[in-house]
Parts: sequence; structure tokens; C-alpha cells
Amino acid sequence: MKCIKCQTDNKLKERTENRGRCIKCHHPFTFDPKGGSSAKFTDMFFANVIAKTSVNNTLFFTPRQLFYSLESRRLTTTKKVQGCGCVLIVISIVSLIIFFSSTSFLSFIAFIILLPAGIALLIEKVAKRLLKNRPKEAKTPIDQFKGWIDTWAKNNGPVEKLLPLPQAKKELAKISDDIKAYSFDRVIVCERAATAQFLIANNFHFEHNCAVLGGDHYPQNIFDTVMEMLRRNPALKVYALHNASAAGVQLAYHLANDPGWFKDWPGAEVFDIGLMPRQVIGKRMFVEQSEGSAQFAKQNLAAGVRLRLKAEELRWLEEGNYVDIESLPPQGLLRMVIQGIVLSRDPRAQGALADPTATDYDGGTFIFISDSFG
Repeated sequence: MKCIKCQTDNKLKERTENRGRCIKCHHPFTFDPKGGSSAKFTDMFFANVIAKTSVNNTLFFTPRQLFYSLESRRLTTTKKVQGCGCVLIVISIVSLIIFFSSTSFLSFIAFIILLPAGIALLIEKVAKRLLKNRPKEAKTPIDQFKGWIDTWAKNNGPVEKLLPLPQAKKELAKISDDIKAYSFDRVIVCERAATAQFLIANNFHFEHNCAVLGGDHYPQNIFDTVMEMLRRNPALKVYALHNASAAGVQLAYHLANDPGWFKDWPGAEVFDIGLMPRQVIGKRMFVEQSEGSAQFAKQNLAAGVRLRLKAEELRWLEEGNYVDIESLPPQGLLRMVIQGIVLSRDPRAQGALADPTATDYDGGTFIFISDSFG
């Protein structure tokens, strides 16, 4: 196992004799799958996940984005499918040998069936296609993951682009009157404060002249000021960004119909650019379940929201299913939001749906929903 500091390859015996440290530079190993670690991956693997998530240390990301990125990398099963292909080829060869030695017709049929199947599974594109519509399942307890982060930070220093959990700031921020005099072309309201913090940390608001707020009035110390600034725009565009969940799909409706948000704002138009169930059902994404989500879907969904949903979507939500928007990698989530804003300006794109699986590590093209509650 290689040391991430000096790249020296350390054998298990050497790591054990040196008390879990590198034999050359004495840097401690954080994760040693053969040395009794609860994590079944190496330091190099974890460092690569951090690099992938942050796009080589250029993007900030949330703890949950790192969690899902780690789980996604660990659940990459293409090689396992290809391994099954190798096994099938070996069995087919054995079947052929049996046929020549005993002229067993069944063994020859097995050879004819298994050899093409094994070769097909060895092809990477075929393996990925077989896995495309299988949901992912995060198996690592979140508390264990937090423990891994703490241990990593102790041995290697804090993860530079990893955002802390959002904190409510009670003391009002001081903003000059000159800045208050300006407004924004648009505002993104995120269901969760962590998503809003992520967009702000990556300067989304500066680059796109877009205010970013959380559904719980995050950031609390400037929320009222930002809302005052937004009122100056008579053609304000409001974008709801949320999970594919019972509470999430109601966010845009809530923003458009709540007097505390934009109900009585003339000219304000609300667009839904969050994840909808029809975008994730049958996709290779992290589908989770919650009893609270199931109850919310059955008891608290507004009639106006139910009308927008297909029977399949309602059924999916009432089963308690949901997909966390933070399960999308940072680069993919940023691109998805941008595409949502772009398509909201195009009447021809109304109702277009994204393929969230295209937001994986290799990137992709996005066509996103732009339903209007205006």
C-alpha cells in the first residue's frame, strides 16, 4: 500500500512493524483494509475521491456530497460485471472440453450460450448499460463516515474544500447602503441550507447575478436585506432547488403561494429546477426511504402539487422514497442549476426533463425541468 506523502510502497508486515506508519517518512496510514481498519479502502483511494469531488481542489463541497461520492466510487461494479464475464468464458471453455471428451450435447449448448454472454460482459459499455437502471444503496453509516473524516483530518490536516455544517448567524451583517440599492435578476431558494451554502461558497451568486437563499431563511444574518433588495426587481425570476422528496416537490408551490415568500409579489415568477421523482425513478441513483417522508406525501402534499405528479410519482413518494440532491457531485449540480436557469427562458423547453445520472464524475449533457408556477 502506497504512502500518500512519499509514494513509498509499504507491505503489510512493514506497516504492522512500524505501527501503521510509512517505513520511509513515518506518515500514519489512515485507512488500511488489511490492517484492521473499518474502511475497506486505502488512503490513496480516499484522496482520489476528494480530488474527484472537488475537481482537483477547485470546488467547495458539502460533507454529504463527499459521502455520496465515496459511496458511488465504492459501488462502481463495472469490474465485477466484467469479472462475471471472465467466469462465464472459463466455464464455457470447460464445457467445450467436456463435450470433446464425452460428446455431451448439453455441454456444447452451454458453450454456445456462455461464451457470447461472457464476451459481452467483458465489454465495458455493455456492463455499464446493465447497471444503468439499478438504484445505488449507501451502506456506510453516516456516523462512521464522520469518524473517517475526523481521523483523516487528524493525520493529514483538514480537507481544504470541505464545507462545515451551516450555522445560523443571529448578528445582522453590516451592508452598505450602496449595495442595498442594487437588486438581482433572479434568486435561487434551496430546500436545504447546505445546498445554499454550497452555491454561495462556489461564488454562484456573483457569477450569475443571482441571490441564493435557503428555505429556512439561510443565511439568517442577511435574509431580510436580500429580500428587500429583491423587491426592487419587477420581473424577478425565482428558482426552487430541492430534493426528489415529498417535501421537496412542494417547495416551488410553497414559494409561489406563501405570503412570507412571493405570493403577493407582482411580476415574480417561480420555476421548479429541483429534482422530480420522474427524473430519478428507474435511474442509477441513491434512492433512500423515510417513514416521515411517506407520511408527508400521504397527508401534507397540496392539491396543486398532486395535480403535477403522475400516479407513478405519487406512489413512489408515498412509499417514503427520496433522492438527496447532494448525491449529485458538485460539478454536476452546478451545471444542472445553470441549465435549469437557461431553459426557464425558453418556452419550447417547458416540461423538459434532465437525466440526473449524467451528473456523474464524467460529466454529461443536461436537459432540465422548467415548470412554472408563475
